[in-house]
Amino acid sequence: MKKQTRSRLARAVLTVLSVVLLLAPIALPVGAYLLSPAVYTHTFYGELDDKYDALYAAEGRKIVIVGGSSVAFGYDSQTLSDLFGRPVINFGLYAALGTKLMLDLSEDAIREGDIVLLAPELDPETLSLYFNGGAALRALDEKPAMLAGIKRENYPALLGALWSVAGEKLRYRKDGVPDPTGVYNSRNFNAAGDLVYRRDANVMDGYYDPTTPIIPDGTVVSPDFLDYLNAYIDRVQKKGATVYFAFCPMNAMALTENRNGEESPLALDALETEIGETKIKITGVSLDEGALARCDRFQAYLTRNLHCPILGQMTDFVYPPNYFFDTNFHLNDTGVDWHTRGIGNLLYRSETGTDETPLPRMGRLPDLAIPLGDMETVYEVGDLRYRLTLSETFSVVGLSDAGEEKETVVLPPSITVYDANLECEITCPVASISSEAFASATRLHTVVIGDTSRMRLIGTRAFAGSSVVDLYLFCPVDGFIAGQDMLGGARADFKIRVGSDVYSDYDGHYSWGEISSDVLVKTDETLSDLVD
Repeated sequence: MKKQTRSRLARAVLTVLSVVLLLAPIALPVGAYLLSPAVYTHTFYGELDDKYDALYAAEGRKIVIVGGSSVAFGYDSQTLSDLFGRPVINFGLYAALGTKLMLDLSEDAIREGDIVLLAPELDPETLSLYFNGGAALRALDEKPAMLAGIKRENYPALLGALWSVAGEKLRYRKDGVPDPTGVYNSRNFNAAGDLVYRRDANVMDGYYDPTTPIIPDGTVVSPDFLDYLNAYIDRVQKKGATVYFAFCPMNAMALTENRNGEESPLALDALETEIGETKIKITGVSLDEGALARCDRFQAYLTRNLHCPILGQMTDFVYPPNYFFDTNFHLNDTGVDWHTRGIGNLLYRSETGTDETPLPRMGRLPDLAIPLGDMETVYEVGDLRYRLTLSETFSVVGLSDAGEEKETVVLPPSITVYDANLECEITCPVASISSEAFASATRLHTVVIGDTSRMRLIGTRAFAGSSVVDLYLFCPVDGFIAGQDMLGGARADFKIRVGSDVYSDYDGHYSWGEISSDVLVKTDETLSDLVD
């Protein structure tokens, strides 16, 4: 009898141990995530809970703007609130979260009499059902109760990211929580959810980001996303809300045309210019008949397929580059005022049935001036080859013959060349690395960008097929963009080693923060350790 009792007890213990072992891979990271204190409070992710609370606390009829970071960077909610006499909630944050998450979290807050503006960026990622589990967990960290708004189909993505995010949280508790400098900090939002960090000018190299083209074509809209969006529209309209589609702000230079089956940014071809003796002035947007027709076709596609009206015409929201800040969708302060007034006037006319425009637009920004320098010639200086860009900077386009023999290359902060067009020497900063710039590298191991660099962009597939395994960054991150698919084609063991004094800013940055922590790593090495 005692033997049988011991046998049953042993089986029970084994069963409990088996269950514990089976659940441990989930229970341990869930516990680490939910029970450890929040660490993303001051990152860009850390704003989501405040936007969520503002949305659900708003009383009476309200206006809700749903989208990504172009909404956060694009609206002055107080101006709209004053015009319509109701609270305005800016419910846009981060493309990495996906439009679907913002739709899902906002739906239960929409009530009868509300106005909803749907304003996703015109990008294949934000016009799809894309859902990033890691980004979502970081954004939900401050208020885990928001997990209740996550749809069941997204659970696998959350579980798949749980180990890495839980480990990241523990690392932050040990090494210090992120508190980025510059624009990408949650402290820079006001109560309505608008980003209010001062930004005066376009800081992009060449005034636009060529790695995130804006393609005005129905193929960028995922059919299943369109179905999901329309189902959302139908449900909130059934509650008695009014829904409009509002175009996001778009940098004219990033708008594309299809050339031989490839999408190519229009760049200067999208602009109205005046040529002077040494400069070209950018005075506005001037799309040719082909570009206008393509925008019209895209608008017609949206009109046919959306279950809500569209505010204005797509081309109303294609702005000159001097209204943008650090991406093709992020406006500077003047751009915010311009865009808010344009949307406000269109919404007012739709809601009142009048032709009034109660928000007069202010005078335009001063014209941009770009050099009449030689932008075709490739200059060979030291270990690298360069081209002059529109914003009077140099872009690395490849290795020189001398550079092909090196294992380590340090990018200079600036170079001097002789410009045949201007018949003089010009000295300009080295501010970007072009797409596939290091593709020919077979011996190069290390690329170093120093602390005095004014680097602004590393382009698409810059290290594709190359022998480079280490990229060292010691420069400040403000205005420095990791181009879309920057790591495409790079070696599997490729690392981005960031100086310890600037690492936390990269780690919490809009475009760098989504790079895996296995790739973006802190280094205690210094520039002098790497330079002969």
